[in-house]
Amino acid sequence: MKKALKDIKEASKSADFIELRIDYLKRPDLKRLLSSSSVPMIVTNRAQDEGGHFKGTEEKRLSSLKKAIDLGAAYIDIELSHYIKLEKKRTKIIVSYHNFYETPINLKEIYQKILAKKADIVKIACKANNKKDVKRVIKLLESSRKDMIGICMGEIGKITRLHPKNYLTFACLNTAEGSAPGQFTIDEMLL
Repeated sequence: MKKALKDIKEASKSADFIELRIDYLKRPDLKRLLSSSSVPMIVTNRAQDEGGHFKGTEEKRLSSLKKAIDLGAAYIDIELSHYIKLEKKRTKIIVSYHNFYETPINLKEIYQKILAKKADIVKIACKANNKKDVKRVIKLLESSRKDMIGICMGEIGKITRLHPKNYLTFACLNTAEGSAPGQFTIDEMLL
C-alpha cells in the first residue's frame, strides 16, 4: 500500500490519468488510493488469463471493480472475456481485449463485440509480430468512431502507443515497473 501511494504521488506530477492496478496489491484500500490524487484513475483488477496478477475468486475480482464504481473512480477496465454488465454511475467503462502472443485476424470482430457491450472506451492490446500487425491495429484505430485505445505490444508495436487517435496511452514510472512489453516510461513520453 505504501509503495502504491508513493507511486500515485509520483505519477500525479505529470500524468493525465493513473492506472491503479489493484491486482498487484495484497489488500488494496480503494477509498484511500482513489482519494490520494486529483488525477483521474483507471481501476484495473486484471485476471490472470489476461496478463494480470489477481489470485482470488472471480466474484471477489469483480466485486472490487463494483466497489471502485461506488467510490467514484473515473474509469474501470474490465476484460471482454470476463465482461459482466456493471451499474456504472459516473464511472466510464473501458472494455478491453489483450493478446500477448499475436494480433488476431478477427480484430474487427473483437472490436464489434466490445461495442456490443456498450463500452465507453474500446481497448485492444495485441502483440505485434510484424509490421502488418501494426498497420492493422492502426487502421482499426483510425476507423473507430468510438473512443479507443489501440496498441501493439512489443518493440515493433511501440509506435502505436503514440498514435494521436488513442484516447490515452499507458506509460510506466520506470522500465522495471511496466505491465506490458513496449511501454514507454513517463520520462520518455515527456521528451
